[in-house]
Amino acid sequence: MTSQKRSRSFASHTATYAIGNIARRVVGFAMLPIYTRFLTPADYGVVGLLAFALALFEPLFGARLGWAIPKFYFDAPDSRGKRAVIWSALGLTGAASVVSVALLILVRGMGAEVLFGDRKYALDLGVFAITLLSQPIEQTGMTYLRLRERSGLFLGFSMVKLVLQLGLNLLLVVYWEQGVLGVVLSAVISSIVLGIGSTIYVSIHEAPAFDWQLTRKMIQFCWPMWLSGLAGLYIGSSGAVFLRMFATLGDVGRLELAVKFSSVAGALIWSPFFQHWEPMSYQYHKEEGGRRKFQVAFITISALMFAGGMGISIFSAPVIKVMATKPFYAAAAVVPIVTLGFIVNSLRQFFNFSFFVTANTKIHSLCQYGTAGVITVAYLLLVPRFGLMGAALAQTLAFAINFIFVRYLSRRYYDPGFNLAPLGLFALIGAAAYVCSNVLFHASSLEIDLLVKSLVSLIAIALMGLVGIRSIQAVQGTSLESLPWPLDRLGRIQLGRQSGG
Repeated sequence: MTSQKRSRSFASHTATYAIGNIARRVVGFAMLPIYTRFLTPADYGVVGLLAFALALFEPLFGARLGWAIPKFYFDAPDSRGKRAVIWSALGLTGAASVVSVALLILVRGMGAEVLFGDRKYALDLGVFAITLLSQPIEQTGMTYLRLRERSGLFLGFSMVKLVLQLGLNLLLVVYWEQGVLGVVLSAVISSIVLGIGSTIYVSIHEAPAFDWQLTRKMIQFCWPMWLSGLAGLYIGSSGAVFLRMFATLGDVGRLELAVKFSSVAGALIWSPFFQHWEPMSYQYHKEEGGRRKFQVAFITISALMFAGGMGISIFSAPVIKVMATKPFYAAAAVVPIVTLGFIVNSLRQFFNFSFFVTANTKIHSLCQYGTAGVITVAYLLLVPRFGLMGAALAQTLAFAINFIFVRYLSRRYYDPGFNLAPLGLFALIGAAAYVCSNVLFHASSLEIDLLVKSLVSLIAIALMGLVGIRSIQAVQGTSLESLPWPLDRLGRIQLGRQSGG
């Protein structure tokens, strides 16, 4: 395949994954006007705490092998080995998750009292526990589609889940007014349907195969990741717990709304990119010039993430005022801080590759637990004094420290030569644009406000694009083949002008 065809293929798959991710995430945004009218901030906080509790429980007791699938799939010497990778992940994850679901259902009353201080949410917790089984199965099937580059089918499954979950939300939350339980049921049912559908697809195309020695290797690779995943989820979500302890459930709900907005850049830009990049990075690592491909990809996605995050931060306040009720308005103030943390935490995953490809997953786990300690201290210092803003600052501080430390440590194992200077410029441009449009300027009407914000955003995006292109020019021109089309063509045009061609 020629470099232009490869870049077009990369762009095509990434765009399809982006649409799929939009479909999978759009339910939360489409339902925001309804959630904020049929649910109180405290109810919305309960939904967030449920997601946090199950996500925290899953890595330790779900025996998920998803982290090992890309590496072992591409390392497998033959088709039977590849089939064994997929079915080992499905089998072990499914068996362990069934036990975990049963256990959590049995202790749902006690769990609700510990988590919410009230046993009335025991049913919600018990029902939501089913996702401990359905989500890992669903994600394994979707990972298989990514490995086979079936991005169109990935989109199809995502659209089915979108329609189903949206319909169930309208039925259960709006029509039957089931509140938190309605939100939980719609998430569980749609996840079960997608998990069953993706598993059926795998079984049609891949005959079952099992290799105990391979499974042992996958477990050895993943067990530090289960522990680090536990720490990672604590780092990313424990702000809700500290807010409940030192503030109110209402603040938990406002933090969840801010996170919903802040995660848009991840859903629309990072996730589709990384869903294609993650499995392919193991291939690029083995190719000649692989380090240059890592460098160009890092600069490109960093520019896109900072540009997207800047737009989210600038427009979050007017959008929240339109979509939500007044008790939720305070969420807009912390969106820029949380967004910056999400961007830094996403880009940190580039450095994690060094640990994964060399099978040093224990180091990744240690880094996560060190960061968990940092964020705990930050929450204890900042949340009692600053409340919602303190939780946002503590989380972003922890992500930044983790980013710096993992970057430093990863270079000992595999160093593609990432240049971090453009990140500082992207952040500076984004911060300046936010201050200009949201702090220094106050419009008398919504129309003028949106116009000014749009103009400032366009100027800032152009500056970020210029920084990105100049940074890519610092990398050898041959690595432009790594860029998604048409960015590769834009880069070649710039290089041609620079050389006088």
